[in-house]
Formats: sequence, structure tokens, C-alpha cells
Amino acid sequence: EWPAPSRPTPSNMAALVRFVKRLRFRRFPRPGHSAGFRQEGTGLAPFSLSRPFFSNVRLCGVATEQRTLVKDEGNTAVRAKQALQFDWALNKLDSSVRRTGRITKTLLFKIFHDICRTGYPSGNQALLLLRSCGSLLPEMHLPERTELAHRIWDKLQELGAVYDVSHYNALLKVYLQNEHKFSPTDFLAKMESANVQPNRVTFQRLITAYCNDGDIEGASKILGFMKDKDLPITEAVFNSLVTGHARAGEMESAEGILNVMRGAGIEPGPDTHVALLNAYAEKGDIENLKQTLEKVEKTDASLMDRDLMQIIFSLAKSGYPQYIQDIVERMRHDRGYVPDAMNLCLALITQGLEETAFQVLKTIPTFQSENQNGDPLDFGNFFIRHCVNLEKPLDKLRQFCEGLKETNLHSAPFQFALYCALDAKKEAMSVELMKIMQKEGLPVRPHYFWPILAQHQKEKNVQGTVEVLKVMQNLNIEPDVETFANYVQSAFDNVEQARVQLEENGCLVNTVGYYASELRTEALNGHLDKVYSMLSSPQNPLLDLSNFRGSLILGFKRSKDVDILVKITELLYKDERFCQSSSGPTEAIGYFLYNLIDSMSDSEVQAKEEQLRQYFHQLNKRDIVIPANLYRGIRNLLDAYHVPELIKDVIILVDEQDKLSDADLPKGAEAKIVALETKLAELKMENRSIGETLKQLILLLCETENMQKALELKAQYESDMAIGGYAALINLCCRHDNAEEALNLKREVDRKDSSASLDTNKYLALVRVLAKHGKLEDAILILKEMKEKQIVLRDTTITSFFHILNVAALRGEADTVKQLHESIVNLGLAKPTANLCSPLITVTLDQGNIPAALDAIIDCHKRYNQMPRLHDVLCKLVEQGDTDLLQKAMDFVNQERGEMTMLYDLFFAFLHTGKYKEARKIIETPGLRARPGRLQWFADKCTATNQVEALENMVEMTQKLFECDRDQMYYYLMKFFKENNDWRKADATWTKMQEENVIPRERTLRILAEILKSNGQEIPFEVPETWYEDTSTSSSVARSRETRTPDLPVDSASDYQRRLLKLSKKNNIQEALEVFQEAEKKGLLLGLAVYSSFINALLSHGLLEEAMDVKSKVETRIKGFTLNDAANSLLIITQVRRDNLKDGVAVLKEMLQTNQVPSQLAIARLIQALGLKGDVEQIQSMEKLMGNLPHSINLSKMLFVNNLVLAHIKSGNIDAAVQYVEPLYIPRENSQQQLTSMSYVFRKVLEGKCDEAVDKLSAMAERLANHFAVYTPVVDLFLQYINGDRTDDAKFLLQRCPAIAEQKRSLVSFITRSAQKAGQAHKILGLLDLIQDFPDKEIAYAYLMKCYAIDNNVVSAKALYEKVKEEKMVPDELFLKRLAGLLKNSGEPLSFTEPPESFKFYAEKLKREKAAESSDED
Repeated sequence: EWPAPSRPTPSNMAALVRFVKRLRFRRFPRPGHSAGFRQEGTGLAPFSLSRPFFSNVRLCGVATEQRTLVKDEGNTAVRAKQALQFDWALNKLDSSVRRTGRITKTLLFKIFHDICRTGYPSGNQALLLLRSCGSLLPEMHLPERTELAHRIWDKLQELGAVYDVSHYNALLKVYLQNEHKFSPTDFLAKMESANVQPNRVTFQRLITAYCNDGDIEGASKILGFMKDKDLPITEAVFNSLVTGHARAGEMESAEGILNVMRGAGIEPGPDTHVALLNAYAEKGDIENLKQTLEKVEKTDASLMDRDLMQIIFSLAKSGYPQYIQDIVERMRHDRGYVPDAMNLCLALITQGLEETAFQVLKTIPTFQSENQNGDPLDFGNFFIRHCVNLEKPLDKLRQFCEGLKETNLHSAPFQFALYCALDAKKEAMSVELMKIMQKEGLPVRPHYFWPILAQHQKEKNVQGTVEVLKVMQNLNIEPDVETFANYVQSAFDNVEQARVQLEENGCLVNTVGYYASELRTEALNGHLDKVYSMLSSPQNPLLDLSNFRGSLILGFKRSKDVDILVKITELLYKDERFCQSSSGPTEAIGYFLYNLIDSMSDSEVQAKEEQLRQYFHQLNKRDIVIPANLYRGIRNLLDAYHVPELIKDVIILVDEQDKLSDADLPKGAEAKIVALETKLAELKMENRSIGETLKQLILLLCETENMQKALELKAQYESDMAIGGYAALINLCCRHDNAEEALNLKREVDRKDSSASLDTNKYLALVRVLAKHGKLEDAILILKEMKEKQIVLRDTTITSFFHILNVAALRGEADTVKQLHESIVNLGLAKPTANLCSPLITVTLDQGNIPAALDAIIDCHKRYNQMPRLHDVLCKLVEQGDTDLLQKAMDFVNQERGEMTMLYDLFFAFLHTGKYKEARKIIETPGLRARPGRLQWFADKCTATNQVEALENMVEMTQKLFECDRDQMYYYLMKFFKENNDWRKADATWTKMQEENVIPRERTLRILAEILKSNGQEIPFEVPETWYEDTSTSSSVARSRETRTPDLPVDSASDYQRRLLKLSKKNNIQEALEVFQEAEKKGLLLGLAVYSSFINALLSHGLLEEAMDVKSKVETRIKGFTLNDAANSLLIITQVRRDNLKDGVAVLKEMLQTNQVPSQLAIARLIQALGLKGDVEQIQSMEKLMGNLPHSINLSKMLFVNNLVLAHIKSGNIDAAVQYVEPLYIPRENSQQQLTSMSYVFRKVLEGKCDEAVDKLSAMAERLANHFAVYTPVVDLFLQYINGDRTDDAKFLLQRCPAIAEQKRSLVSFITRSAQKAGQAHKILGLLDLIQDFPDKEIAYAYLMKCYAIDNNVVSAKALYEKVKEEKMVPDELFLKRLAGLLKNSGEPLSFTEPPESFKFYAEKLKREKAAESSDED
């Protein structure tokens, strides 16, 4: 019932109840049923994937925790590795099941062997492997699956795994799924001998085993035993009895079970009806089957496509394929239909029913097998692969491939079948498939034969190699140079023998490809004299150096004859036959020498130092020269190899026309300060210009936070002050909250140079301090200046704007919030995100004016398409019982965001306010999917506010929610029970998890074990060994237990701890500070985790001084207290925002020394700030200090590369920047990872208008593209030109490097990103104008229409539609839907038929198509 103080009227209550009921029976496109096992022993993967396991194979999404290695003896390292491997295994299984609904035998075997190698398998790992041996393996025969389960059981037991009742229950489940015949009594005896007691789940599955054999008597014995034990008889037991009576030939008794259920108060659900329908299917009773289906369709227990597929499987397996079409026609093609149909096909093929499988395959709806352009998605890969693996007859395989192509389910079925045959090493089948392909008019390429030749090569089977070449010759396929060199020549003892034997067997050898292969082979074998002879002969064919460069380099490395190396190099340099490119012999030989050195290791170069020296000198004597840029690359390599002595021998080869320059290294900050002070004094004495020196000194003083001295210096030399010095001083004053001085300095800047601009951070600092001190008009003027001067805005800018607005909202300054928000949005400085708009709601909501808050949300959505703080408003409405306003809110959300979002909003509001009956009706809406982020948000909210009832109800209600991570939900409960020391509820929850067949993560088992152990209870499972320990968390929990009392007095430490933690999580910083100060006054000691959370909250709001003050107080009370990883990361970010880079570097170094892991964001912000400062030395120091850490936290290598380049440029050393980055992009044999994007560098230098840097970087990018086919840098520069509206520069670059137009992935990615923001249409148009023959115009036009929709540009949208029609393209539904929306909003008629479904429907359709394409890749 509703709360008494605000009880609604009866009419309003009835309206709300009707509203909830109406929502309950709305239908979504169905994602698949979630009711668990429909029928045991079908052997069919999609139907035996119970919801708990389907969602809880996802066992490895373990939240990242702070991990400190436990220093202990024994097997700690092994346990740590084991846990990491288990995480990997769970991730792989989860990914496979979620994409395809199944796992592969290969993946399962790999996980099994990895676990065995550790030698210490845990009970949880054993449970995972056992449960994977059932219907999740539809590609394996049933006996093989059971045999695998037995093998795993025995092996893990041998390695020391301890089995409990959950393992025996899992083995029972596998038996049932695999239709394995076994004796239930023997199984119970086996459990008894192992001293394992069966539970309710065990008895239920034993009943199913009896019933599957039609043994009602045996099932009755178990039933009687359960009644004696007072164990509940669930729906699953009745379902098994339906199957048992049917298989015993007692169909009337099977039908009567439904009445028995109703008499017992259990309404037959979908599972029961499916059991009865399967019974009819096994008997071939199609009439009763149809009648039952019609009855079920008239009830609430509607059947899903997955249920109907079970019936199809039963009909096919029982020998009644003639009835399958009747069932197929009843399919609704719910969401999730594709993976379910795939798994049905696999199971049917495994059972030898491939014709029926193909019939099912063809039922895939057209919209799910085509993308938005009508191109086939190659659906059916899994079908072809399984047929090939099981060696189905070729005539059937050909029939299936033709059928797939005719129905547009697959664009290249024959090619894929050939790929599968080659992959499975089925040579005869592969050759026959190639013959079939030729008959079908399909091309057969030389590389198709490589896998077959590779096998013969491995076995040294000369005759097999010859036979394959004959087959190629018979098919009129000429082998290319790669085929001969890599797969044919190596099968023979030498080149001469190969030529003789191939000629004797009638194989063609007088081709360019075969000659090139001989050249490569001789070079690889070190026969350089023969190579020189072949190259010198004018009779041999023309061949460019690029065709054999790699092999020649390997030959050079193995040779000790300097003379032959020089002779070959000279021949390549002076003979025009080998240098066909426009760059000429100088660059060709330069790159050859670079690649030669690059291919050698440091030890090889050191060992051959003298030989290389002679080689270089001999080349110099023969007048061979190389370009300076390639010399620099070789020099860098030699320096890295610690052989700098060779550099002087290489430099003699540099072309005299090129100029060389040395790179100057920057000095440290302290040394610079001393030097600049001395220099400033000298310049002043000599009456020379001191402007630049003064600016540098001011900057350094600001870095050291010496505001007084910096201001004194400014006052002393005001006439010589530069704008850069003023900018640094303004930022310094803002950091010290000196609004008046900062504003005066800004005005001085405007008087000196009105066109001068500051950087983004300094403008934000000014706005923040001016708004704080009531100077609103001045703050708005700063915002306008940011817009007028086109200040570059970064991601952190929006966050800064939010904090400025929110602080004003908390102060109750509604007018300030409104004016600042309107200025920010109207000026286009930031998008009106939900976070940015939330202060507009906060002002009214905090005053208790709920209708006004709702109106503000609606207004926010109309103006900005955002709904900030909606949950808070809904909860208030539910508490007040205001059904009219609630109806208004829900109708609004439904209209704007769709039913799914509306249902979750209402679900959480009902749960939060204790209206569980209404919440259940919402969450049981058919087709509702789990949204993990939203569920986790609400669970965390319940934990923070001590709402155990709401949390328990949410966990129970989401049991059958599609894709709900059940272990995660139960983990939330376990955490709560641990905090409240409630072992009884924890133990009951453990039993419930077993009933649901949930595989718990190790953290769930550990927390349950801790609860039971602390209360003196027996632990019914093996406890995973803890290989790390979060000292702060454990200490906090221990301390909270010590301070917890039964009554929990209001002024106790526990009460303050709870309040402070709650306020910190809610970001109520001011109240949190007051609670902390009260606790300090009373001398109360709180938990470490609470202090850490509070400090994190302070730092996240930029309150550095307050955070450090709290830290110093805690340190005096708790010995050894330190900030955790998250707090230190926030500290670094805060210091970077305040331009305290020195302190930020110090914190990062301290973190690394204490084995803490900084966040990606903290490292990135610090390195970027150092790059903008030109601090090369510090960036290099940071990169070296971090070692392999960036890789472990997925931090891009480009962060250091780009910022080092930028730092070189900022310090005025552009040549050093080019010399550093260019060799990194050149492909190298020893390189493990090639660099990616340089967009950041190009954007910064273009924004900084550094033309010299742009020119030199552009020249470098073009060299990489033209000589190494490395197009990333030049494409990055091209797109930055377009992004900066420098169309002419982009055009000239495209003319110099036409290959840019072929980089489809990068160009489409640019279009996609551009379409996310308003006002970007001109960029896409500019790109299309430059590249007239753009490879994917359909995609480009679709995103261009999206831009017009965002900009509300009706005229351009109509023109684009006409252009699409002129070019005879077919626009997709999203294109037409967007255009229709624009036309209707402007009151114009539609000249086309608007797609009938909602925009959201077509957007989700596109997502499903991509998901189907992704899943079919398996």
C-alpha cells in the first residue's frame, strides 16, 4: 500500500494499477525465453541453455580490485597465475556463449589443458568445465560429450580437486543433456561413498533421469523420499513427470499432470506446456500438438521461438519431418532467433538430420541476413563448416552452397566451404571443391593451394608437391613467386634438383615467378655468388629489387664475403633494371641498407662491426650515396644497438646535397631558472631586449608556485612582459583564488593586445573564480571571448562547466545557474548533456517543488534532449502517490525514450519506494532485457542506503530477466549480508544459487566462506585460495566489526562511518565535510575505506587543499595510512588541472615506487601537459620509469610517442621530432607493434599555426606512404586538414599521395565521428568533393543525412535525397526516417513512403544485423 500521509484517492490508485497492468502485457521484439531447461536430454544447445547458465557463464567480469601480493611460502605464484587463467577462461566462454549460444570443443580443450598445467585445479574451475560438457557443445556427438565429462572428472580429481554436491549435480545435468544411460541408485551410492550428501537439486534431477526412461516407479520413490524430507515439489518435477508418463505410454496420465499441478497451487507454465508438446511430437501426434499450441496461445503462458524449436527437434529426431513446416510457420522470429536457429541447425547436423537443418536455416528472416545496403552478411558459415567437419557428401554440400547463394544467405558459400576443408586438412575434399568452383565459374587462386603444399613441405613429400602442381596445371592456374619460393623450392634439396624434377614431371618452370623463386632461394641459402651471376645475366627477366629484397637481406646477414656484398650492392645501384621506382637508386639503396641493419639484432651488429665498416667504406669508394633522412634512421638503429662507433662510417655515405643537424637536449628546470636569472641580469646591464628571457623565467616561477616573486617580477618589468607571461600569472592567481588580481591581469592583456587569447584551462579558471566571487557579468564576458576567439575545447571542459554550475546550484543561485548555462550552450561551448543540465533541476528539486522539477526536466528535454535527475523526481512522485504526475512522466519518457527505458525507470522507482508488487509486474514484461549498468547502479544504491529488502526483491525478480548476470546479483546480496553479519540469509542464498544452476565467481565463494567461518558454520565447498589481499578493505571491515554494537547508537563511530560513506558516494561534499569535522571533534576513528572514499570524493570535485588536509589528519591517527590507487590518480589529475606538473610527476613516481597502478586518465593528462610544456626529458623519464605498466593497463604507446614529438616541437626542435618518430613507423622485422594515429600531433601543430612543423611532418608522412606503404600518418594529416577547413592543403596532399583515397576504414571512421556532432556536415561534403569516387558513398550519404537531422537543415536534406535518387542509390530506413522527421517538423509533405516503425526500431535493427554478422564469423 501507499504511505498513509500522502495516500492517493481510490480513483487515482485504480488508474495506476491499470497503468501497471497495461505495461505488464506490452510486448517487445522477443529476446528469447529465459525459463531454464525445457526438457532434459534433448541434446540441443539453445534449449538446454538455462537462463542462469546462459547469463552466468559470464563469470569473469570480476570488478577490478586493488591487489597486493601476499608474501607467503608455497604455491602463491601458481595460485595467482591460476586465478588469472580462470578469468581468461571465463571471459572466453562468456564471449562465445553470448555471441553464438554455444562453445567450441577447441576452446573447452584449451581451457581444460591450461587448468591441468597449473596442477592445482579449484572446485570452481572443475564446476565450470563439467557444466560445459553438455548441450553447450552441439557440434559434438552425445557420447563424446559424456566421455569428455568423465575424462575431466577423473583428471581433475587426480590433480586434487575436491568435489561437493554442486559438482555431482552438474554431472547429473550433463548426463541428462547428453541422454546418457546411468543408474540413479549407483549414482547416489557413489555420492555416499564420497561422503557427499544430496540436496533438493540432486533429487529433482534423479527424478528427471527416471522419467526420461519412462520409469514412473523409480521417480515415485524419489518423490516419496522428498516428501519425507519435507522438500518442496517444484514445477520442474511436474514437468519431468509429464515426460515420464508420456514415455511410459501413459499419455492420459501425462495430460493429467497439469490438473494435479493446479490442485497443488502451481499454475502450469511454459516449461510444462513444452514438456507436453514434446511428448506429442515424439509420438507423432500432430493433431493434439496443434490443439495444445492453440490453447497455449490463448493463455498468458506464451511460447517463444526457442520452445517451438525444441518441438522441431523432437519431430525430426523421432522421424516425423513432414510435420516440421507446420511448426516453422508459427515462428515469430523474436529477438535472439538467429543464434537459436544456428544452434538448432548444428544439433540436427550432428544427429545426421542435415536436410531438416537446412530447412530451418532458410527460415532466417531477410532483414537479419542483409545489411542496410542490401548486401548479404554471409550467414551460414557455421552450417558449411559443420558439414565439412563431419564430411557430409559433396553432392549435399554443393546442394547446400547453391541453396545459400540462391536465397542470398551467403555471398560466397563455395569459397568458404573450401576454406573450411583446407583448415581441416581435408586435401581430397579441397581439390574436389576447387573443381566444383571452376565449373560454377568461380575463380581459383594460387594461394588456395598453399595449405596443401605446406603440409607436403612439412613432411618433405616431393611426390605430393609435384601432384599438387599438376592439379594446378590441369586447372590452368599458374603458381606465383610466393607459391614457388615458400612452398615448392623448400621441398627439394637444391634449386637444380627442383628444376630437373619439375621439368621431368611436366611442370612449367620457364616463368618469371619461378625465376624469382630461384633467386630468393639462392639468396636465403647464402649462395650470393649464384645470385650475382643470375642478376648479371641479361637473358634473365626484368625484376624489381622489391621482389627479392627480404631474401637478399637474409643472405647478406649470413655471408662473410664483403666483396660479394659490395658487388651485388653496386650492381643494384647502377643497373637501372633493379630501380624502376621514381625515387631512383639513391633512396632504393638507402632503404635497403636501413632494412639490412634493422633486420639484425644488437648482438649481430656488434659481432659484424668490422665487416660492416669495410662494407660501408667499399660502397663509398664506388660512389654510392644515400639520403640524409635514411642516414638518421640507420644512426638511430646503431645507437640503439650500442654500436655508435659505426655511425662515423655510415655518415660518409650521405649525399653532399643533404644537410645534417644535431639535436639539442633540454636542461632541467632548476638549471634553467639559474641560467635565466643570470641571463636576465646580463641583458638588463647591456640594455638588450629581455622579453623572451623574462617570459621563460615567469613561466618557470609559476611552475614552482612562487606567486609573490612572479608578481614582483611582472611589476618590475611590466613594459617588457609578454602575453605568455601574463597567461601563466592569471592561471596562478586563479589557483590561489585571487579573483581581483586575475581580472586585473586579464584586462592588462586586453589593453596590450586585444587579439591575444589564453588556453582553455586558463579561461575556465577565470570563469570559475569570477562566478564564485559574484562577478557574473565578467564571467559571461570571458565565455563570450572564448567563443569569439575560437578557443579549442577539450573533453574535460564540459566537466569543468558542470562543476561551476553545480556549485552555484547548491548555493541556491538559480539566476546564476540559468544565465551561465544559457551562455555556455548558446555560445556552443559545450553540448547540453544530462550532467551539464542537472543543476537546472537541482535548484527546484532541492526546494521540494516536485511539479516544477518535472516541468524543468520536460523543458530540458525539449530544449536539449536530456532528462537529468529523472529517477529522483519519479521516486518523489511515487512516495507522494501523485499518479497523475507519474502518468504524465511515464507517458513523456515512453514517447521520447521508448518503452524499455520507461519500464526500467518505473521499476527502479517502485523498488526504491517499496512497491514490490508493482515492480514485479514491470520486470516480468515479455521481452525485457537486462541492462547491467542500470542494475548495478541500483544495487550499489541499495547497498549504500541499507535497503536490503529492495535489493533482495530486485535479485529475486530478475531471475528470468534475459541476459541478467545472476552471480553478480547474488554477489551484491553477499556483500550486504557480510556487512550485517547475517550468515543465515547468506546460506539460504547459496542454496538458491545452486537451484538456479549459477556458477559463482571465486570472489562470491570467498565472501560466503568468510561469512560462514566468522559465525562458526561449516563451509560446504572448497574455498578458493586468496592470492591477493586488499589491506585497506580488510582492515576497514575488521574495524567496522569491532565498532559495531547491537544497538548502533547515533553518535557511534559506525554511524558516522555510514553517514560519511553515504554522503561521499552521493557527492554531497559539504555535508560530508561537516560529518568528518564532527567525527574529528569527538575523536572517533573511522575505517580506512571510508577515509579513502571521502578523499576520492574531494579530489573528484577539485578540492585539493581540503583533500590534503583530511589526508594529513588521518595520517596522524592511523600509522602508515596512504592514498589508494584511485585517490592518487585523482590527485594527479587535480594537480595537472592546476598546472602543478612538478607535484603531479612526484605523485606518479611515488605511486610507481609503491607498486600502485595509476589510472589511464591520470597518466594521459600528465603526459599531455608535459608535452604541451615541451618537457622532453620528463616524458622520457616517465616512459622509462613505467616500464611495461602501460601495456598492462591498456595505455596506448602513442601517448608517449605523440607527446614526445609534440614536446620536441614545443621546445623548438622540429628536426629532432621527425628523427624520433619516422623510424618508429617504418616496418621492421624486430618490431612487435606498429604505431597508430598521429592525429593528436597534427591537430596541435595546426592549432598552434606552426607552419615549419607542419611542412616537415608532412614531408615525413609522404615519405612513409610512398616508400613503405605506411599510410596512417598521411591520412591523419589529410583528415586534420579537412577537420580544420584547410581544403586547399588537403587537396594538394591528395594530389601528391593519391593512395589516401583508398584508405576506406580511416575515411569512413572520420565520417562516423563527424556525424556525432552538430555543424559537421560541411566536413563530410568537403571529403566527398575531394574524393569523387569515394568507395562507400551509401554510408557517407547516410551519415550526411544524420548531420542534417542534427542541424535541422531541411533544405540540404531534401537536396541530398534528390542527389541519392539521381545516383540511383537505395537509401536505408534510417536515412528515410530522419528525412521524414525533418519534413514533418517543418510542415512539408513527404514525397516517399515513411518507414512504418519507430526510429529506435530501425537503429536496433542495424545493431542486430551487425551482431548477426559478428556471430556468424565463428
